[in-house]
Amino acid sequence: MASPFYLMAVSLNTYLARLTSLGTQPMYLVGGSVRDLLKGTVPLLEKGTVPLHDIDLVMPSGSELIAQMFADAINGSFFVLDEDRKMTRVVKHEAGRLIQFDFADFIGPDLEADLGRRDFTVNAMALDLRAFVTSGSLDSVIDLFNGLDDLGRKLIKAVRPEVLDDDPVRLLRAVRFAASLGFLIEEGTAAEIRKRAALITRPSPERIRDELFQILSLPRADRHLMLMDSLGLLAPLFPELDPLRGFMPGTYLKEDVLAHTFKTVGHVDSVLDDLAGITPEHVQTILEHCEEPLEQFVPRKAALRFACLLHDIAKPDTFTDKDGHVRFHGHDNLGAGKAQEICRRFRLSRDTEAAVASVIKYHMRLFSLTTPQGPSRNALYRYCRDLKANLPESLILAQADARATAEAMPKEKFTDTGRPMAMVFEYYYGKFLKTEAQPLVSGQDLIELGFEPGPRFREVLEAVKERQAAGEITTRDEALEYLKTLS
Repeated sequence: MASPFYLMAVSLNTYLARLTSLGTQPMYLVGGSVRDLLKGTVPLLEKGTVPLHDIDLVMPSGSELIAQMFADAINGSFFVLDEDRKMTRVVKHEAGRLIQFDFADFIGPDLEADLGRRDFTVNAMALDLRAFVTSGSLDSVIDLFNGLDDLGRKLIKAVRPEVLDDDPVRLLRAVRFAASLGFLIEEGTAAEIRKRAALITRPSPERIRDELFQILSLPRADRHLMLMDSLGLLAPLFPELDPLRGFMPGTYLKEDVLAHTFKTVGHVDSVLDDLAGITPEHVQTILEHCEEPLEQFVPRKAALRFACLLHDIAKPDTFTDKDGHVRFHGHDNLGAGKAQEICRRFRLSRDTEAAVASVIKYHMRLFSLTTPQGPSRNALYRYCRDLKANLPESLILAQADARATAEAMPKEKFTDTGRPMAMVFEYYYGKFLKTEAQPLVSGQDLIELGFEPGPRFREVLEAVKERQAAGEITTRDEALEYLKTLS
């Protein structure tokens, strides 16, 4: 049986052929779809049959009408993206996936002018759609800016330095393409980005956010953040990180707090890789949890790395040194508040803001559970209660923080957090979530027993759930009897 992936490719070929029958003017595949075909990221399965799902098309004029006709022909959905620039989109669900066709008129008098306004050479190539559908060959690629050469050399190079001025979000997009493709930013382009780094705050916060979180969704995000820093892009976007640069409090640290921050972001990958050894029963559930979207372009793993980047921003504000005893009392709480402000600056959703703030606020909690006898049942319950759905990210951040700290501190000064981390995961998935899903009593039960509605309601219900999770109360009758002792 043919796979859905192959079936989608065959259907796409049919759609492209249908598209070429609409009108007589030239149509061109452009942008990332051409780049990925030439790079071999998406293979040619047979003549003109490609498993693309995001197709960019340009034509001399009339693209809006062609898009409407195409949507009707394939029973797809039509949207206007930019009325002034005549940019439209057709969407079609196929084989469980979404195929997206973006249409636009040439920007400028001809194809050369249009390609010359694009961002990077590897994205500034085109394929004549009719020739491609007929032959299935990539030999007719239109490459006016040596994009093929840069593709072969794995370089991100600006078509012209001025394109960075045309749209400063491209300063950050260069990092995203380098990160996602595994390319380097060409030396001259890197120099041009540094010259213009201050412009990075000019685009809308939403556009910057989308680029940033696509970067944070990728493995080795620490390297990508350090690349941003080397290009001068990190400081304008995150002035709160500047006080961490050169800040090396205490006698045991071998690096400044900003370097520690980057390492913490990087260790998210190592913790995720090691979950099978830490909590083998729950590793798949945790990995799937980290892929859950909080909003567009923001899976939980990206929000987690964002929290890692910000987790120590309040250390300079809370630093004390009394007789050689360095402390940062309250840096977790203060840092969570600062992180909320940053989330709002980037126009992140309330769900993302809440997740980032809570993970930072409680990122020291795991360290308090590293006692010889292990965490108490009350401590386990309260940790899970305070974090709820964000508990996995909190544990991963704490462990990543611990690993980064261990690299910059003598071993005798470091407390291992692996065993308590495993215990919290076991309690969370084995008891806490089950209790949350099936509480034995409700607020209505409290009212019927004579409790006055108010703040104490929550305290009483939490007390019952805590005992339920601990196995001290196992039935509804036992829960009601316990409530009578509190009334």
